[in-house]
Amino acid sequence: MSELVFKKLSGQIDMLSYAEKIKLLDKIVRTLHTPVKTHKREFSDFNAAFGLWKDRPLSVEEIRTKAWGRS
Repeated sequence: MSELVFKKLSGQIDMLSYAEKIKLLDKIVRTLHTPVKTHKREFSDFNAAFGLWKDRPLSVEEIRTKAWGRS
């Protein structure tokens, strides 16, 4: 937060009554203690990938040749 924004906010808070400051502080504390809702990632089925290359002839040399040929 920039210093100018902080000074402006601080000035606005100074104009509040004591009761309003307490309410504001309470709201800030409750907001900070509220757990953030996160979406659960939908993971793909890792086990579904097993057997993907079954019965396919594939060698490390072939992979390296294809990978280096792309550059």
